Amino acid sequence: MTITPRLKLLLGAVSILVSAILLGWLLYAIIFRPAPIINEGTVTDGTEDTNQGTLTLSDEAHDRQPTETTTETGGLPSSVANGGETFTQRLTSSGVESSILINGDSIAYFDPTDGRFYMINENGDVVMLSSAQFLGAETIVFADTADIVAIEFPDGTNILYNFVTENQVTLPSHWEDFEFSSTGEQVLSKVTSSDPNSNALIVTSSDGSQTNVIARLGQNADDVTVNWSPNNNVVGFSETGSAQSGFGRDQIYLIGADGEDAGALVVEGANFSAIWSPNGNNILYSVALASNDDKPSLWYTNATGSVGSERIRLSVETWVEKCTFNSSETIICAVPQEVMAGSGIDSRLIKSYDDVYEINLATGRASLLATTVLDLKMFNLAVSDDGTILYFSDQYDRLNYMNL
Repeated sequence: MTITPRLKLLLGAVSILVSAILLGWLLYAIIFRPAPIINEGTVTDGTEDTNQGTLTLSDEAHDRQPTETTTETGGLPSSVANGGETFTQRLTSSGVESSILINGDSIAYFDPTDGRFYMINENGDVVMLSSAQFLGAETIVFADTADIVAIEFPDGTNILYNFVTENQVTLPSHWEDFEFSSTGEQVLSKVTSSDPNSNALIVTSSDGSQTNVIARLGQNADDVTVNWSPNNNVVGFSETGSAQSGFGRDQIYLIGADGEDAGALVVEGANFSAIWSPNGNNILYSVALASNDDKPSLWYTNATGSVGSERIRLSVETWVEKCTFNSSETIICAVPQEVMAGSGIDSRLIKSYDDVYEINLATGRASLLATTVLDLKMFNLAVSDDGTILYFSDQYDRLNYMNL
């Protein structure tokens, strides 16, 4: 058969049409095909009533097909963090607040949509902690045991609510910045008023029956941050120290449980924020490093003996709020891919997404654990007790997790 120029042109057109159809089908399959359902957790409150519906745990990473994405080493994305691109899974489909890891493998949180508290247990089931509603709650603080919570409302109303006893205690409106002891039996807060003589750091029993003053704050109330150490030795930090020699240095006092000075840290910048090591003997903190264009800088130091004498600067630029302890020797942090000047003071300047690093606290060295397949900013990190799951909130306040 002789192939004429006209026939050759016709065959070429048919080939192009078939290729376009196949390409269109592939693009649909890759981009628009819905993610598969992994598990379905039923919302319950311990009864047969399931009117709250269900929560779907979906592997959101399947929105991008492995065949189209490779890691830095050339492989496919992994279901477990191994230094390259890693899948994450979404636990909630909408934003939630104040999530906390409990019992090492469950997550409690507040849903602002219906004003109720829930828990996702180790099986992925969503359990209602109470049928009581707290619509409009502004600030939520759980006890570590998650059996009691402090709730602040925009109108100044403060409530302690016990999920076990269903007992509710109303606290004075001029109390603020609540934090529970490690056992949940006491709650720490600041008293602030127009009269400086009334300003104080106080501790109250969780049933509201007894209140004691720890320290008078006077004019310094705004400079004091409530931060109760796990060993109960320190109840907060006071940014009232004198300016230190060296550019941008400041002094932070530790407030002891008896209200007395429990030592001081010399830090290298502004916007000090800190979390405690699990045993309360060390402090992980971040500052806006004055000598590095006010970018965030992460430090680790001792809180016993000669406080602050063994500090080490860690080799990542991030905020302490984006870190969690993985063990007594290591932490895991979400680190922005690009850090802007001044962002240590205002993190809103950061536009890039996060990678996940593990940092050795003895050497300060960091190793890349994972980059997420999806573009995510990560907050409120927590590692399960067995070290296999990293829980976190994203930029939309949804709960997610990554297998470690």
